[in-house]
Amino acid sequence: MPNVKVLAIGAHPDDIELGCGGMLIRVARAGHQVHMCTVTRGAASGDPNERTQELFRSAKFVGAKDVMIGDFQDTKLKVDNELINFLESYINKVDPEIIMTHFHGDIHHDHRAVSIATQEAARFGSNILAYEIPLTRNFDPKVYFDISDVIDDKIELIRIYWSQRSKLYVKANAIKSLAEFRALQSRLNTSINYVEAFDTLKMCLDNEFKLLKVPRDRVRALPDSSKVQTPEELEALIQQKKLDGTRLG
Repeated sequence: MPNVKVLAIGAHPDDIELGCGGMLIRVARAGHQVHMCTVTRGAASGDPNERTQELFRSAKFVGAKDVMIGDFQDTKLKVDNELINFLESYINKVDPEIIMTHFHGDIHHDHRAVSIATQEAARFGSNILAYEIPLTRNFDPKVYFDISDVIDDKIELIRIYWSQRSKLYVKANAIKSLAEFRALQSRLNTSINYVEAFDTLKMCLDNEFKLLKVPRDRVRALPDSSKVQTPEELEALIQQKKLDGTRLG
């Protein structure tokens, strides 16, 4: 199977991991490329420096090739040119086959804003899936992905976010219960016990029923405003404690 690039986008540190952490772990272990983009540093729910360090550790645990974090204001996200161009610049840089983002009907307005902005920023992209988190309501999944063999790794991944440990939706039972319900709902087979579910926002197939990717010459050029960290750079940032509140995106 050719190498596939998957880009996961979230509004806050821990959103991506809650929504599609199991898939990302499996994708990376299978030798494909994982890229992560978080729009805010999560200041509304804790120390943004601490949450940023947790995000970097999470990316390393997943096996992400790189991660990019913006400095948009937590709880104040809106669908405008700044957010769309920020996401579009990184999407163009990664050039992914598959993009994962929030559900457009999520109860958190930051999540809704990121979902809508992602769809606009990725209008030249071919395949976009929306993930859910334990708090998501009215989610109608179309795609089911088996994470039975990595469910414990997903729990360990979420535990990296120690700053959020008091929140009920990051508890192991909340994560496992949702994954068990989706496994039952999928009716895949009795050996599949845990599943991550996704809604399909856009999917393109070629005449051989393979995922179709839009040619690069169809994608507009944007100024490169993103600062991407490799796993080695992430570790250096953590060890040297260079997170001083400056813009990391």
